[in-house]
Amino acid sequence: MRLIVDALAADFGGIRTYVENLLAAWDDEHRDTLDDELLVLVREGSDLATGRHARHEVRIPRPAPVGRPWRQSVVTRQLVRDFRADAVLATMPSISLVRVGVPLGVVIHDLRHELRPEQFSRPRRLLRKVAYDRAYALADVIISVSQRSLDDLHKLHPSLQQTPARVVHHGADHVLSWPDVPARSGPAITFAHHTNKNPDLVLDAWAYGVRQGLDLPSLQILGTGDQRNALNSRVAELGLTGLVTLAPYLPEPEFREAMASASMIVFPSDFEGFGLPIVEGMRLGIPVVIGPEPASLEVAEGHASVMSSFSAPGLADAVVRASRFDEAHREAARQHAAEFTWARATQQTRAALTLAP
Repeated sequence: MRLIVDALAADFGGIRTYVENLLAAWDDEHRDTLDDELLVLVREGSDLATGRHARHEVRIPRPAPVGRPWRQSVVTRQLVRDFRADAVLATMPSISLVRVGVPLGVVIHDLRHELRPEQFSRPRRLLRKVAYDRAYALADVIISVSQRSLDDLHKLHPSLQQTPARVVHHGADHVLSWPDVPARSGPAITFAHHTNKNPDLVLDAWAYGVRQGLDLPSLQILGTGDQRNALNSRVAELGLTGLVTLAPYLPEPEFREAMASASMIVFPSDFEGFGLPIVEGMRLGIPVVIGPEPASLEVAEGHASVMSSFSAPGLADAVVRASRFDEAHREAARQHAAEFTWARATQQTRAALTLAP
């Protein structure tokens, strides 16, 4: 298969982790069993790792939200002809505005902008709606990162039930290359880079635990960004100074070390497309706390401590229960997470592309 992979939106966050690991696994699979050639589209100057695959850097005209779809439309159609591509894989629903001339697979991560619109500015909601709706219309096959996201898609866009679709979970085995540090020697880790991660709820739960005399671990909040000052004030107001520390967006090596040494992953997100830290933590043998949210429940499959409700007492209780996980429980979670491999994701993605009419 000669495949063009559109990774123009994969410079940051979870989408970058997804694309880099998918490409790396495709590289490994290609050497062993597949006879594929991939051409990866990246932004001009991007440091996205594409392995041994060919890459094509694309200059995006400003303003980028308008310039990218226009440039994608021109470049993708041209490269399909020049590369003699058999298919195109869009790693996000942001793709050419016109048909590309070969089967198009579109990866769906989540529909949070439709189901949690208050978590997005109006311009961002509008841009997503235009880009995503066009991608849905052009898709010959849909690849969803979870059953939850596919169910959301079919509920909100029922006409897409006629489009071939496949659920392809992320891998977790990339954590095996992370630093070999003593697991559970560091603080519990939680996140603040999006409002759905609920950092304020986490702080309320820690304050509740202190008042109740519960044995809660120290806590580090990652990805505080613009919220840092407000969260600092909340930490002081709740009397958590010394128990809770804040961190910005960490460079990748520091992030991996923080995750690998964590005593617990606290992930009370109220909306996920997949929830990668869940399987990362379990694969490392670290107890994981999640909220009663469909995608989190789907990937954890009974191996995480689940909050009874999105409340401070519900979270504090789940943290205490997670701290009591014995080795047998952690090993069962580790074995479950070991099923999430990037090789499997690569094979299933490739198979999904063959479903296109």
